[in-house]
Amino acid sequence: MKVAILSTYPPQKCGIATFAQDLYKSLRLASNDIIHIVAISNNEDCNFPEEVAYTIEKQELKSYVKAAHFINTYDVCIIQHEYGIFGGECGEYILTLCKLLHIPIISNLHTILPKPSIKEKEVLQELGQISNMVTVMTNWAVNMLHSIYQIPSSKIKMIPHGVPVFDYEFEKAKKKLNLKNKKVLLSFGFLGRGKGFETAIEAVKEVRDPNFKYIILGITHPNVLKEEGEAYRNSLIDKCKKLGISDKVEFVNEFATEELLKDYLTACDMYVTPYPNENQISSGTLTFALGAGAAVISTPYLYAKDLLAEERGLLFDFCDSKQLAEVINNLLEDSKLLEKYRNNARIHGEKMQWPNVGRSHVQLIHAIYNTNTKFYKRA
Repeated sequence: MKVAILSTYPPQKCGIATFAQDLYKSLRLASNDIIHIVAISNNEDCNFPEEVAYTIEKQELKSYVKAAHFINTYDVCIIQHEYGIFGGECGEYILTLCKLLHIPIISNLHTILPKPSIKEKEVLQELGQISNMVTVMTNWAVNMLHSIYQIPSSKIKMIPHGVPVFDYEFEKAKKKLNLKNKKVLLSFGFLGRGKGFETAIEAVKEVRDPNFKYIILGITHPNVLKEEGEAYRNSLIDKCKKLGISDKVEFVNEFATEELLKDYLTACDMYVTPYPNENQISSGTLTFALGAGAAVISTPYLYAKDLLAEERGLLFDFCDSKQLAEVINNLLEDSKLLEKYRNNARIHGEKMQWPNVGRSHVQLIHAIYNTNTKFYKRA
């Protein structure tokens, strides 16, 4: 079988691109199918790897039309959907492409807005109607797709966000990163406003353990970098200086490759996503941290409440640095409590490792293909 994955793709630096590459690798391991990438390009000279068989110019509608003819030479198309990665209003160009396909479509939805605009709702509803199946990463998302977007439950499949396979060699990772004897709280991802880093930094001031360190791993978001350079990162560094905690907060200004990320996630004791917005509907960073077996702390945005249920993690109120500090202190001062949450995260995280998630995707792809062969028009 030939499968085309339509998405952004490395070396592009975005979460969807990383997800698509991980999915590609997991499908290759889990099946003998031929897997290729159709990459969305934003007028950039990207040196794509060999698995990228075709590229689409994001803002050129004609490019989507031409791509449809190419994709029709495959057996199944998997679309990674996020409004911002496709051209047109609310990414509507992807609908033009889908209407020209004569093969089964599986749409993996990364953003499901609880309060969409009229256009956002129209685009997602139409994509759901065209697709043979849509996949989401939480049970909460299944319910929302059905209740808000009126997509039949029979067309929705929950497959969790994949995470790397971790070796859980905690002390070895700490030694490698010069963090021996440190109690580490980690955040990672692109730096940009609206992610709540200020709240986490303010909480550090109230942490009592003298060996505590908060690490923020990641480069500034490319779009932010174009608009304002490193102004935001520098503002966070200045905030640490004013609070007198520069020795407690470390900024690692590197792109979080999988190897680097695995090292830091394995070495951390705790992980925090301090997002200030309740409508944050997904977080690969939070998922990775759970998979690594960290004690995960988060504000109660929708995805976090779903993922961290059943004592898989801890929640604190939006923008409440004092409550976050209290949670951190409780974990650091009660080793049994810390170990409980690390163990709960690890047990659940192992179910989400990419080899397991890849097999789930392969089973779905083959089921959709076998059910929908009547739609085929081979080019």
